[in-house]
Amino acid sequence: MADGRLNASLDELIEAQGYGRAPRASGPSSQRVQPYGGGRSGGGRGLPRQGGVTRISETLDDTATPQNAIKVGGTQDAKDIAHRICESCRVGEPPALLTIGGQSINQAVKAIAIARADLSKEGLQLSFQPAFRHTDRTKPLIAFYVAKERSQRPHSTQGDDVTLTVASGSKIVPVAGAIAGKIRENLKISLMAIGVDAVTNAVLAVGNARLFLEQDNYDIRVEPEFEKVEKNGQLMTSMKLSLIAEAL
Repeated sequence: MADGRLNASLDELIEAQGYGRAPRASGPSSQRVQPYGGGRSGGGRGLPRQGGVTRISETLDDTATPQNAIKVGGTQDAKDIAHRICESCRVGEPPALLTIGGQSINQAVKAIAIARADLSKEGLQLSFQPAFRHTDRTKPLIAFYVAKERSQRPHSTQGDDVTLTVASGSKIVPVAGAIAGKIRENLKISLMAIGVDAVTNAVLAVGNARLFLEQDNYDIRVEPEFEKVEKNGQLMTSMKLSLIAEAL
């Protein structure tokens, strides 16, 4: 495109460029927050089963989370959660946010975006990495590991900006393959999502893309922010997730 920016549906991109097959994922690296919150073996393995069915409450592994972790409910006020994030960042280390379900994930992302906007006025930059709390990487069970820093993080990728739209019906694993493919093409990527299901799919896709990129010695951090977009003639608030690729 003339302006170097691609605005496309991820599903269209996957179909056009063949990103449907996920790359092989190697074991989690010890150089950053691991894609599984509980460590190399992944959350939930070896836990007891009842009647041959593993209960969700028994498959969550949060052993790597800090003591100031916040459990986020789907009905909690994102501004209240953001306030707690800001207070933790001002006096010490950022908290991890523990989520179960799409509504919970959506509130967590909104809270981090609000806190990020507030703390940027104080010279702090916030980002997060999603880690799985369950061995099934399509389940909406995510730990958000928040990081802070004083200066703007330099982007490790160069080239055109690519803005990709994640929809409520987007398939998580192919979307993750598309993200990994674009990072391998040395492009800066942002995801746009409107609505709970779309935001959830975007977060789960980033978590899977982190695993796909391990063999390439890359990892991903996410910087969330609200952005106004026009859809069907109406101005709507979308969630923009800027993906920062970092060499391990």
